[in-house]
Amino acid sequence: MKSILIRFIIIFFLIMGAAKAEQFISIKNFTFELPEGYVIFNKNNLYDVYSHSNKDPLIKTQINLAKQRLKNQSIELLYNFSSHSLNNINILVFNENYKINKKKVLKQCKKILKIERKVGKRKVELKECRMHDQPLFADWSMYRENDSSFVEGVTTQQIIFLYKKKEYVITSGCWKKCDETKNDLFNLVKSIKF
Repeated sequence: MKSILIRFIIIFFLIMGAAKAEQFISIKNFTFELPEGYVIFNKNNLYDVYSHSNKDPLIKTQINLAKQRLKNQSIELLYNFSSHSLNNINILVFNENYKINKKKVLKQCKKILKIERKVGKRKVELKECRMHDQPLFADWSMYRENDSSFVEGVTTQQIIFLYKKKEYVITSGCWKKCDETKNDLFNLVKSIKF
């Protein structure tokens, strides 16, 4: 009886979690899911989001920073202002074709971190670097995490994967509730469909 109850509770939470997911369409021609509450900013919708935005000055500051970043880069930014007004996930896609495996993953993480340190002007260390198993269709996928080289108090969590000669770099920057943001990042990547 106890095992039936546990199964029911697990199934209930899985259904509730799935019911609360929201589907997004990337400007890079794929769909993905995130929990309700996320807002996507990209070059196609920023004005609409901005013009109907919250009056909170911290949120307005983030929207203005996003607006400037979107002018200079083909990027998508995702915020869940109800979770934390500064936590975000961003998506970048590059034309690339290289191979990462278990032997090369640490070297790649260190290479990325070296570039970040140079640009960000802060010396930080890797917290985690490993191969990742999602998305299943990717040629390879890796996960890396470190304190931000750009802003003190921020954690950078990143999944990079290669698919059809394109490198997908999906990064979260979090100030608080980093386990929640990490779960959202993992679920986003797992839900990608082309």
